[in-house]
Order: sequence, then structure tokens, then C-alpha cells
Amino acid sequence: MALSIQSWVANEGGKHLVLIMWLGVNTWLFLRTFMTYCSGQQYFYLHKMLGLGLCVSRASASVLNLNCSLVLLPMCRSLLTYLRGTHAVNRKTRRLLDKSKTFHVACGVAICVFSVVHVSAHLANLVNFSVKYSEEFPALNVARYRGEDPRIIILTTVPGVTGVLLVLVLFLMFTASSYCIRFLLLGWKLIVIVCVFVITDDHSYWPPLFLSYSFAALCGCPAPGVCRLYVDGPFGSPSEDVFNYEVSLCVAGGIGVTPFACVLHTLLDGWRTFRLKRLYFVWVCRELQSFYWFAELLCTLHHKLWQENRPDYLNLHLFLSQTDRLQSMSEEKYRLLSSRILIGRPKWKLLFDEIGRANKHKRVGVFCCGPKGLSKMLHRLCNSDQYSGTTFEFNKESFI
Repeated sequence: MALSIQSWVANEGGKHLVLIMWLGVNTWLFLRTFMTYCSGQQYFYLHKMLGLGLCVSRASASVLNLNCSLVLLPMCRSLLTYLRGTHAVNRKTRRLLDKSKTFHVACGVAICVFSVVHVSAHLANLVNFSVKYSEEFPALNVARYRGEDPRIIILTTVPGVTGVLLVLVLFLMFTASSYCIRFLLLGWKLIVIVCVFVITDDHSYWPPLFLSYSFAALCGCPAPGVCRLYVDGPFGSPSEDVFNYEVSLCVAGGIGVTPFACVLHTLLDGWRTFRLKRLYFVWVCRELQSFYWFAELLCTLHHKLWQENRPDYLNLHLFLSQTDRLQSMSEEKYRLLSSRILIGRPKWKLLFDEIGRANKHKRVGVFCCGPKGLSKMLHRLCNSDQYSGTTFEFNKESFI
């Protein structure tokens, strides 16, 4: 599959530019600090005692300070939503903000890597403090005497104890951020919820106080009967930009249709005020029953567009991927959807070719919410060079 430079720049250029700038700042900061401690006159005697360990430990510390100050910014959803909503931010910048998780991960990796470098350099410094104890400049010494055990220095000094604690905290943060740990924690919570409901269903004679305590403990409430539900948001998402293209392609996998339901509701309220001229809507489900979630909405929007003489505004494609049991919508009011349901998985390349031929030399916004495999496939197709000069700009819903 040939790569389109124009599509790659549109989809990946901004992200890679930011990463290159970030790498440049980190490299400059590391080298600047390294040279300061290596050749600075004020550090001459300390450098003579510790050697390169001093330069490496301080240079890695400056990089850690920078990335620790940046790592949480990409995950501040309220800040990102505010920036997305300002008039000074254009569509390209909003698409860049939607990829903030990549920058968060990059900062996290840098923190882990340079923490290892920083700790290793400090361990070398402790050995040098012990071996190269200076009786001429006692103020420079961390060791109390020549040949002191570096382990004793770590456990009996404030920097040593706090350093060990920070390493432990970093290790817990690193393990807790891994996919397997987060999956296990989510699974544990779901098991507790299921067990509580099973108890409620099978043993109606269980004391209500026990059940209320179970829910209170699960929700982190201080006491039973005082549980409060807090609703946070709304937060900006890539699907808001569906209306900022002349042509958009929305691809949903199963329950991933949720953000696009808001788009369909908005079009039902009034589609003439938007820049959007044509919407391709693809929904892939494993079971027929899933299509009933928004069947009423799809039929109503389709009938409205027909009445307003714009039948080509919404191009509907429904796919039933599970082929072991052939099913169909038997209700008369859903005849439209029943005629649009295709058995099997979409032929994505053919679909993109069709959209490319129908919208030559245009920018098509591609919006995906579904499994990781689906999003990767669409991402590759958006960067390929086979669509008559049409540029497909990939946007992926991300729940952070």
C-alpha cells in the first residue's frame, strides 16, 4: 500500500513536529546542564571528586524536571476542552490536541528512562564520595569518612531516603499505568458489582444494611445512605469536527456508535447551518439487536432528508459481522435499515475508493470509534495514496 506524502503530513505531520521539538528541547537542556557542570568553575572541585557522574546526574535531573512539569498537562481534560472551544484554535490545532495522549506517554517514557540514568549516576556518585573523600574540602563531602559504606549513606541522609521513596513511587506509577494492571483493577470492581447484584437477586432476605455497606465500600462513600453521584464534563472530542468538513466519514464499531448518535441528533435538529454537505455513516455490529439502539433515530433522519430533497446527504452503511445466524429486521417501520444491512465485514479499500472518486481533490474527515484493530486499519488507509487526490484526515475517539 503506497504512502501518500500529503495524507501523511495531514495526519501525522503535526504530531511528529511536536515530538521533534520536544526531543530538541530535552537534548538541548541535557547538553547545556552537562557542560555547565563539566566546565563550570564553580563546580571544579566537585567535578574533580565525582567525575562524569556529577554531570550525568544533574543533566538527567534537568530533563526530569521538564518532563515532570509537562506529563499531566496533556491529560487535563477541562484545559483541552477550553482550548478546543476558543476561536483562536483552528481545526489542525484541535486535531493535534486530540493526540495529547501520545505526548503524555512520551513524557512518561522519558521520566522512566532518565530516572534510571539519574539513579545510576547518583549511585556512582555515592561510591566516589566514599572512595575520594576530601579532607581538604570537608564541605564537599557527603560521606562522613573515607571508605564509608554507600548503603549507609543512602539510609542515613535525607536525600538518600527521599530518593528511595521517589523510586518506589515511580515504580508504583509505572506498574499501575500498564494495561494489564488497569484491566485487573477494572475486572475486580466488576466482580464486586456482580456479586452484590447476585446477592440481591438470589437472597432477598439479606439485610439491607449489608448491601448498603457493600455499595458504600465499592463507591468509596463515607457511610451507607450518603452516596453521591457526580457527573463530570462535558469534554471535547474529535467527533465535534464532523461538521467542519464538507465530507465526513463516521465509522462505528458496536457501542462505538455512541458519540456519533450525538452527531445524528444534531443533524436532526437542523443540518443546513453546518459546512457539512455529505455524511458517510458506517456501523459494524456483531448482533442484529445492536442496530435497534438507534434505529428510530436513523430512520427519522433519513425520512427528514428525503422530505427536504437531500437524499444524498446521508449515506448509510450497516454491516452485520456475525454470519452464523442470518437475521433481519422484520418491523415495517425499520424497512429502510433492513434493506441497508449487509452480511459480513466492510471492504474498506473499496469503500475508500468509492468515496475518493466521488469527492476528488477534497479533504474528507474520517472519524472512528471502535476496536483498536479497526482504527489501525482505517489509519493506514487514510495515509495511503490511492484516492484520486482526495485527502483523508483521520480522527480517533479516545477515552482518557
